Amino acid sequence: MHLWNLVSHFGESAYLLPSALLIAVWLRYSHTTGSALRWLAAVMTAAGTTLISKLAFMGWGLGIPALDFTGISGHSAMAAAVFPVLLYLCIPASRPGLARFGVGCGIGLATLIGWSRLALHAHSPSEVVTGLALGLATSLAFLNWPGHGALPRSVAPLVAALVGLATLQALTGASFVGNTHRLVESTATFLSGHDHPYRRGEPKSE
Repeated sequence: MHLWNLVSHFGESAYLLPSALLIAVWLRYSHTTGSALRWLAAVMTAAGTTLISKLAFMGWGLGIPALDFTGISGHSAMAAAVFPVLLYLCIPASRPGLARFGVGCGIGLATLIGWSRLALHAHSPSEVVTGLALGLATSLAFLNWPGHGALPRSVAPLVAALVGLATLQALTGASFVGNTHRLVESTATFLSGHDHPYRRGEPKSE
């Protein structure tokens, strides 16, 4: 597998959305139901915004041609939303400096994933930047919510996420990821009534 393909793989929504759900389960299990609900609301808002932007273009050709924008980069958005929070929760509350470093590492990883989407010509700069901005707004808003210092801290969420990702990879492989993209395309064509989804560079039909 090409290096950038490998890096990009870490940003697949098919893996990160289950990881986000595992974080919510951990928060609920740790008796911080309010935090679990806020986290789910934040992630679902980011994921929903990303999906709507993709459906708008694939179904109706709605984008910003001047910026080569055809939809928010889901890899960038989900990576920037999930990884900073996941790594923060793994650091003991007694190590605030290390926790900030964990958040920084999460942001760095998300940025690297965004760069991989550019290297693979999967997205334009505007799509990656908006994805990173949306994801960071999600994770940083959650982490800076009043009372975030009371969040339960344990390596358990990271271990659970890694085990979950490994299990998904072993059971589904690349086919599941490809199917999720085709599902978005099928949804867009169904909602718009068109025979096929719009693609980058394709003229918009009247």
